[in-house]
Amino acid sequence: MNQKKHKTEDLGNWKPFVEQLHKEWEKVKSEQVDENLELKEKTWKRVDRKIFSPRRYILRAGWAVAAALVGVMLYWGYKIPEKHEIKSVAYIEHSYVEGRMYILPDSSTVWLEPESKIRISSDFLSKREVWLTGSSVFEVKKKANTDFKVYINTACIEVKGTVFSVNQPTLDTSIIALYEGAIDFVGKNQSLISMAPSQRLVYDVHTGSTLVENFPENIQWVDGNYRFTDIRLDNLMDFIRKKYRVEVELDKAVNHSLLLTGTIRNDESIDAVIEKICFSSQLTYKKNGSHYLLMK
Repeated sequence: MNQKKHKTEDLGNWKPFVEQLHKEWEKVKSEQVDENLELKEKTWKRVDRKIFSPRRYILRAGWAVAAALVGVMLYWGYKIPEKHEIKSVAYIEHSYVEGRMYILPDSSTVWLEPESKIRISSDFLSKREVWLTGSSVFEVKKKANTDFKVYINTACIEVKGTVFSVNQPTLDTSIIALYEGAIDFVGKNQSLISMAPSQRLVYDVHTGSTLVENFPENIQWVDGNYRFTDIRLDNLMDFIRKKYRVEVELDKAVNHSLLLTGTIRNDESIDAVIEKICFSSQLTYKKNGSHYLLMK
């Protein structure tokens, strides 16, 4: 009993010392916490000054404004085309005083008559469209799922890989002749006319009326030349009238059914052609302006 009491008294003597030690420990711990907190705050402030300096803040604000503007522009750029689709397309025009052969980007060939011109868009390969003023022969390369269109006056020719000619003797008349392949003609009245080889279509620009007629199958287009085989002389004269826009007359004494074989170059002059025909047929001719009379 006395021994237990003695131990209790000894522990009581240690109590003030333990309490003081505890206070000192809490003080040191508090100071360390304060120092750590102060160090963290100083470090954060330095980072904050670097990241959110006035200059960086301005840049961040500028980027924010720019992003907002881009967003608005993209929004309006998306909305506007719904009402007004605007596409800027450049056009390339080719015009020659003399006849000229021109190869299009898709390898189709255009044989332009003198004083004629064509116009194509810069994205021709994706949309094969040609605007023709004057007269020309087209050798169109066929491409799958891609139409070829020729616009003349108030009409359009839809091509499916073919050889055809367009002759516009006056501002009021267009003459389309098909040598091979197939084409669809659409005039101002929007009616579609499908043409077969050796057919000729005469189109009135103002009224929209059309006339389809056949021409001899023995007139073909080969490598830049009109080639005719065993064609009657009167049929050949009809071809020359439409190609050269001249008046050609055969005298009564001339054999109208005389058969001829030969070629006419696309750029060959009317005088040269008449002279060749007369030489082959043993004929002569008289010329009065644009009128030719062939006779014996």
